[in-house]
Amino acid sequence: MTEAGLLSVTLQPGQTLWLRRSSLVHAEGPFDLSTHFIARRRFSVIGAFSGQNRWANKFTAKDAAVTILAGRDYAGSVIALDVTPERSVFISPSLHLAHQGDLTFDTKRVAKKEFWTLTEVSGTGTVWIKTHGPATSRALVSEGAITDANYVAAISGAFTAFGRVFKTGELMRTGELENVRLAGDGEILFQSENPEESGSGRSGGPFDWIFSLLPF
Repeated sequence: MTEAGLLSVTLQPGQTLWLRRSSLVHAEGPFDLSTHFIARRRFSVIGAFSGQNRWANKFTAKDAAVTILAGRDYAGSVIALDVTPERSVFISPSLHLAHQGDLTFDTKRVAKKEFWTLTEVSGTGTVWIKTHGPATSRALVSEGAITDANYVAAISGAFTAFGRVFKTGELMRTGELENVRLAGDGEILFQSENPEESGSGRSGGPFDWIFSLLPF
């Protein structure tokens, strides 16, 4: 459940919840705590540029129930996304808040002609994200649609993404530099505020323009 922009989870003895580091607000009851690297190491460089928090704290209830409150601030929305072996979920790296289950996190570049990174969450379980504002969703369509990558919080299901959907002259005049064409059969979740911090889906790093020139 969520309350006032926070995630509230009650763990029974032996159950585990993983929280993004520095996300704990309050915990009631006895628990064990350990810290783990959760992203695949072969993407550590991309993860560093994308703003992904690649470490999480593991909370395990001991001999009594434990209630945990977690969040990144009080604004925004906490959203639960189910992950199954048949349906992965891609999330904006900086929005990861918590997860349960047997999940793998893999940050990768997802769009041709654009250095846009998302974290693929695969396996079986639930991942919670914390958006910067209210969220809304749209179904992906096979013929494709254009969206601003900065507002994408998560994508579920299979999809393709291609950057530079406008001509050079249009880009120069309009300033619409961060648009991608998305197509697929899943669902896209948008956050209604465009965060100023790095890691909103794009790298925000000094080599962003170099990656955008690569032919893949």
